This record gives sequence, C-alpha cells and structure tokens, in this order.
Amino acid sequence: MYIMLSQKHTGISFTFKLLVVGLLLSVLNANAQPGPGRNELAMQETRDIAAAMLKELSQTLQAAMVDGGAVNAIGVCKTKAPEIAMSLSMKHQVQVSRVGTRARNPDMGVPNEWQTKALAKFESRIAAGDKPYDIEYVEVIKTGAYDLELRYAKPIVLQPMCTACHGSPEQISPEVKGKLAKLYPNDKAVNYKPGELRGAVIVSRLLSH
Repeated sequence: MYIMLSQKHTGISFTFKLLVVGLLLSVLNANAQPGPGRNELAMQETRDIAAAMLKELSQTLQAAMVDGGAVNAIGVCKTKAPEIAMSLSMKHQVQVSRVGTRARNPDMGVPNEWQTKALAKFESRIAAGDKPYDIEYVEVIKTGAYDLELRYAKPIVLQPMCTACHGSPEQISPEVKGKLAKLYPNDKAVNYKPGELRGAVIVSRLLSH
C-alpha cells in the first residue's frame, strides 16, 4: 500500500514505492519454480545434435540408395557422413563423430577407451531387449581446473538396407565388394545383421564448471 504525501515529501514517497516493489519482487521470486540449469540445457542440446546426425545421415543414405544403389551409397558414406558431422560440430561448437564396433576405415571410426566402454554397454542392453532409441551413454569428466567435458554416445544399429554394404558375403554384390576393396583395403565392417549394433554417434563438449 502506498502512503500519499504532500508535494514536498515526494522524494520519500518515491523511495517508499521502490521498497514496496522490491518486497513484491522478492515474494514472486521466492515462489517461482527454478528453470533448467545451463548444463541441463547443454545435455538436451547434445541429445538433439546426436539425433540430428542420425536423421540426416539416414536420409542421405536412403536418397543415395534410390539414386544409384549400394555402390553410390558407399561414396556418400565416405564423404557426406564426415561433412554432416563437421557441419553440426561447427554449428553447435561441439565435436561430433562416429565410431564403429568394427571399423571400415582404420584412420577414422576406431573407438577410444571411453567409447569402447559405451559400445559394450550398448551391446549388453540391446541383448537384454532394450530399444536402441531409449539407450544413451553419458559421462562427465574434469579436464582442467575450471572445465568439465560432457561425453555422449548414442547407438547406431544396422538397418536392413545397410546389409548391401555391411552384411554377409552373400548379401554384398561383386560391384560393392570391388569398390569397398578399393576404398577400404582394411575393411572389417562386414557380417552385420539387421538390428545389430553397428557403432555410435559421439558428441563431446565442454561445460561450464
């Protein structure tokens, strides 16, 4: 409630009004529900980035299969997948990549220690009947005096169309075998079955301490 004062006391009236407003704001703030913290928002953004990587890669490969079959998809997987990862990395200022349970390219896609641990957990949970969509791996480690690193992995399972390049020898055509041998002489990413764990999308980023 405001107290009406004469003109000569307007300075006191203004101060009193500020005090009342301040008290009201304090009450409102006390009753307000806290919003998500900065790191919680970063966690959700990280999930979204991994999902975007999986979605864009799947759509690109499907289009490549329609345009030129499995032989065409090999080239797309070799060039477009790293481009998609790089684009998302630059856009969100994070590090996006892929790793495999069996690498096609020994220079890329070979999991490190923590990624190997994530893949092992994925295999265990998928074997137990968990849906890949519901599975993720999260690890936060201290990387410096004031830095935390969020390490996130989301499983990639083999889709039926991917057996044309990653399936058994009987499922891979001579043309595809020839191109794979040319591009990936040390290829180990074969003999997969639909629904089997193929690898993971990896997102790494620094968090505020």
